[in-house]
Amino acid sequence: MFNSRKMNIESFDSHYNVPMKQYSAACINIPLKKNWSDSWCALPETFDHCLDKILHFEVRPRDVFVVTFMKCGTTWMQEAAWLLLNDLNFEKSKEKRILERSPFLDFIGLLPPGSGLELDPLKLTEQLPDPRLIKSHMPANLLPSQIWQKKQKTIYVARNIKDVIVSSFHFVQHGMWKGDSIADYVNNFINDEIHWTPFWTHIVDFWKMRNESFIFFVTYEEMIKDLPGVIRRLCQFLNRPTLTDEELNRLVAHLSFGKMKDNRQANLTEMMKETFPDVPENFQFMRRGIVGSYRDELTPELQAKIDTWTASVLAKHGLTEKDIFGEL
Repeated sequence: MFNSRKMNIESFDSHYNVPMKQYSAACINIPLKKNWSDSWCALPETFDHCLDKILHFEVRPRDVFVVTFMKCGTTWMQEAAWLLLNDLNFEKSKEKRILERSPFLDFIGLLPPGSGLELDPLKLTEQLPDPRLIKSHMPANLLPSQIWQKKQKTIYVARNIKDVIVSSFHFVQHGMWKGDSIADYVNNFINDEIHWTPFWTHIVDFWKMRNESFIFFVTYEEMIKDLPGVIRRLCQFLNRPTLTDEELNRLVAHLSFGKMKDNRQANLTEMMKETFPDVPENFQFMRRGIVGSYRDELTPELQAKIDTWTASVLAKHGLTEKDIFGEL
């Protein structure tokens, strides 16, 4: 059972194709104790008809979930985890897109009307053999409740806020948000009016649960800095055999940004263009992947605005950005 309420967004007519609402749900099994009924998330109103299906999703014993806020390295982690769970079967990974091998649960509320069942995440997950790897951008209280009840293995990837804002600004151009002003997007983002916001609540809730045995918390920046080390830790978390040096080197090479961008089964640019009618011709699902590239697109004034907002939000938790990400 979930709660919903309308959002009063003045810029709705120009920036959103579908009216936005806020959703919340109480979940008594989440290790972090707070008033989850008052922990809201912005989503299009199409979730009125499918959010219950997500909350009551039937979890299998060997399921693994990859949870992130959007544009935090989700696909990168999916490809890594999928290959570890499938004995580094690189040939099998070439047979289907990552979205079919590791379905995106939230997609059920985002697909445009008339989309074929081949992209329906609930249908895809039903057909998958174990172990299943399932992706979601939902905050903790809007994930399948059985994750918390059964303490299901969950991988969480966080990324620094300014790179997320710039990356997601380019990503949402496929129809989730309309506009060409990054200043307008920043305002919508920090006012919790973009899909899956509020951002910091999403991150901080999982950071506070990072020591739970069934949660693997890692940052995008750690993956950039020491991907082999992250993979070794991930092997242990997933109870997979220790990789030989040769296996590790091959996996790291496969997961390089250049290889991922050239991999048609991991880079979903063409799929997005085929599925969503508003995707511009120059849209790129994978763009740069560089830590700190926000400096090329955010003015000093916008950076300062984001920093001030971040410090204010995190201070309520007794945290700073450095506590979560270290030196950026």
